[in-house]
Amino acid sequence: MSDNEHSTGVASDDVLEQLLKRASPRPTPSSSDEAAVRQAVRSEWQNVSNRHQSRRRMLSFAIAATVLISVFAVFNVFRMPVVEAVQVASIEKSFGSIYLLGESSELRETQDLASVHSGQTIVTGSQAGIGLAWANGGSMRMDENTRVEFVNEETVYLKSGRIYFDSSPAALIAGISAGDIAEFVVRTDFGEVAHIGTQFMTGVDAGTLTVSVREGQVAVDGEYHNHVASSGEQLTLSGRQRPTVLSISRSGESWEWVSRTSPSANVDGKTLHEFLLWACRELGLEIQWEGQAEQVARDAILRGRIDTAPSEALRQRLATAALEWRIDEGVIYVGNNQSP
Repeated sequence: MSDNEHSTGVASDDVLEQLLKRASPRPTPSSSDEAAVRQAVRSEWQNVSNRHQSRRRMLSFAIAATVLISVFAVFNVFRMPVVEAVQVASIEKSFGSIYLLGESSELRETQDLASVHSGQTIVTGSQAGIGLAWANGGSMRMDENTRVEFVNEETVYLKSGRIYFDSSPAALIAGISAGDIAEFVVRTDFGEVAHIGTQFMTGVDAGTLTVSVREGQVAVDGEYHNHVASSGEQLTLSGRQRPTVLSISRSGESWEWVSRTSPSANVDGKTLHEFLLWACRELGLEIQWEGQAEQVARDAILRGRIDTAPSEALRQRLATAALEWRIDEGVIYVGNNQSP
């Protein structure tokens, strides 16, 4: 038994009851105070409830806004103005199997393709080739097994194969305007090639970009390296390796496919001299005159068109003009029978 129970003689629960009986009665709150308390509790409950409702409404508004924005974005995609395709080149010569890439990435062989528009992709088969007149001026060629997307009036995307571009072709080529053009860029997966008034060949094969310059210069903006290649140079870019630059001939076997894709030349009323300048440009040859040969060439007037390869046409026209000629290390020497 505790000391408290000893002193009072009653159990602890009885002591607590006796104490409560002795306490004065608690005052009862007035009706106005009770009403105020109830109103305060109600107001607080409404505030909390309103905040929850506001959050739910804001969440609903946010979801609805997101849906509306998505619908609006999709709607705008369909309302975006369609970029009109423009003609970027015309085909002046083609042989072999030529394909157009369809909307479902299928290849559709075409036989009567006369013009090329932006957005089109052309693929050449084995033993095929194309000679094109670039709309802004210049002559472009596609070798066999080549795939090119014509992006716009200034740009092509070479996916594989080889192309050639001459920014200042001879005026004899049918349908092709002479004179330098402002810009022509060849895009590849390994960099961009831009002409600086030139004749050049660009090739893409097995992860390698090769640029061969016959005349002038080209600027190569590679994925890892930049370089300017000049006449007689061949630039090779492969991965992160530094560019390799080799000296090359402006004529010969590696350029033969270019002359095979040369469009017809209109020589009607032109001089033999003009014809020889055209043939030499197509073949990458320099010309040296001997004796009175140059004057003979300027006096001789030609007729008709040339549909054969420049090398074959060269032999035929010089033979009929009674001029002698020989080719030695990229130079054609032309002389007349009276040459010493």
